[in-house]
Amino acid sequence: MINRSLKAAIGVSVGITIGGIIIPRLFLFPELYNETFPSIIVHSMMYFIGSYIVSFLFFLLIEWIKSKVKPVD
Repeated sequence: MINRSLKAAIGVSVGITIGGIIIPRLFLFPELYNETFPSIIVHSMMYFIGSYIVSFLFFLLIEWIKSKVKPVD
């Protein structure tokens, strides 16, 4: 249950990091990010770690609910 949640959270975290940091900072709005923002590496790591924790807990909750709910025959 925990291993599946850990593996599933990686893909979601990478997607959130790419869509939330990499694409906007490099391609869409590079002029909006000035010296006050953290570097792209630090910003990406913060996003990845935060989204990984939230995704892991969400997938763990889903797996826990699946284990408690028994299918009706």
